[in-house]
Amino acid sequence: MSLLQSPVPRVAAPSKSPERGHRLRVRLAGLTSILFLSALAVYGANYYLLPLDQRPYSDKHLLLKPSGTIGINLGILGVALFCIIFLYAVRKVWPWLGRIGSARHWMDFHIIAGVSAPIVIAFHASFKFGGIAGFAFWIMLAVALSGIIGRYLYSRIPRSLTAAELSHTELQASEQELSDALAGQSVYSAEQIQSVLTIPSPEHIQRIGPLLALGEMIALDLRLPFQVAGLRRASATFGGNLRSFGGLLPGSNPEMERVVELVRQKASLSRRVIFLKHTQRVFHLWHVIHRPFSYAFAVLAVLHILVVTGLGFL
Repeated sequence: MSLLQSPVPRVAAPSKSPERGHRLRVRLAGLTSILFLSALAVYGANYYLLPLDQRPYSDKHLLLKPSGTIGINLGILGVALFCIIFLYAVRKVWPWLGRIGSARHWMDFHIIAGVSAPIVIAFHASFKFGGIAGFAFWIMLAVALSGIIGRYLYSRIPRSLTAAELSHTELQASEQELSDALAGQSVYSAEQIQSVLTIPSPEHIQRIGPLLALGEMIALDLRLPFQVAGLRRASATFGGNLRSFGGLLPGSNPEMERVVELVRQKASLSRRVIFLKHTQRVFHLWHVIHRPFSYAFAVLAVLHILVVTGLGFL
């Protein structure tokens, strides 16, 4: 049976309808956040760019200062986003909440709220980061950045349909399925495919340690879309390359796209296999760092709210 007649290997199973619905909600939440923050930046640009001693003379000062009409509501929004962020941890304690959605779905919204919250708080503070509030902001920014890294690590640890971690043997079996499928294709030469699939040796990965291995894994993942684009350019016409923006977008040839997708999956899975042990170690280390920063921010945020309300700044 040829490659184009055979089913896609199990690691490439088509998305189910609930997953499509979840992705739509995630994209809508992300787009809403981007549009809101962009509109706020455009509206307040001529205020936020003023020197601090000139801001009180701006006609937007009563609106955008931290205790202003818009500023205080941005603070409330930041607190609300912060509560959403902590729901991801709370769902592990409250069983009824844990039964709503999957951990991965919760994490997606956890990341969106975690990235948006520091920016909202920065606008709330009108980009003045002094005292307890400033210290809390920088900790929150560290939490957000570490959260992005954690999400990346989470996605690099392959999981089975039951969300249990795949063993190294199972990963290698999945990789072999993709290898067998690629062996039957005739669109690309073995040399062209190997140029995308080349990865560091296991000995090299073990020798450099987990943190340097993480850096190499990130570099390989950033390079993969451009390597895949090179495959598309190699088998497309000049017009096809123009329409696909140099191979960065899918082309109109279904046979080529099927093989390109298999190569992409094989390259991604091979890298997950070789980096799996290091990824697991860094992910566990990340948990040790991420949680204390989150709790420290919670304490500082509560102190900030108590101080400003107690001193009558609201």
